[in-house]
Amino acid sequence: MKFPLFISLLVMLTSCLGPKKINKWVAKHYNETEQAPASKKNAVPYISVTSPLLSADGPISVTEKKTTDLLPLLFYWQWDYKNTCTLNPKIPIDHFAVETIAYANRKGLKQKLNGERVELSVENIPNVFAIDDKGHLIWVILYYFGWEALSIQPQNKDMVVTYRVLKGDEEVKKGVITIPNASKPYYMKMFQSLKKKTWEFLDQYDASMAAAGKVVIDQLTGE
Repeated sequence: MKFPLFISLLVMLTSCLGPKKINKWVAKHYNETEQAPASKKNAVPYISVTSPLLSADGPISVTEKKTTDLLPLLFYWQWDYKNTCTLNPKIPIDHFAVETIAYANRKGLKQKLNGERVELSVENIPNVFAIDDKGHLIWVILYYFGWEALSIQPQNKDMVVTYRVLKGDEEVKKGVITIPNASKPYYMKMFQSLKKKTWEFLDQYDASMAAAGKVVIDQLTGE
């Protein structure tokens, strides 16, 4: 195999996964699992969920591809391409809010508040993950062999929720609740579909955002 052909093959192998494809996977996942906004689905007068992170409607996700490590030598190539995907904050905040309100109803928070109400504000949320493609390729005379390590990595970022307890218009208590990101990394095995693994990752990410709502309500009812 001639060297120019080898370079062409390398470019093809490392460029087939890009932002457009990942955004398409993410959009398909959330278009099929889309839920009504929490404010319309389970709205109750004694608890509300807001966030300064929410803005006018934007895309479901924005993905950027970066090369963090590229070592093109004569007989050995090494690369590390990262597609970093940022989800619209509305997605995790809706999952959090829906479960927060539903769980508050189940836990009897209204009775514990005894006429007071609580306002929750999501100040910080982990809404980024990266698909990491680390590859190696060795050229030996007319032949080459290579291997890749693909993984899906969650953002190392805590969720931060502030709360205010109000009696009428008077604030009687306030505080901050911090919840570590419970999402786990996914590592690809041979013959597994990266698209399906991305959907599995998003499923467990959505579940972790919903579980954060239970953490908040448990802490509030405990206090």
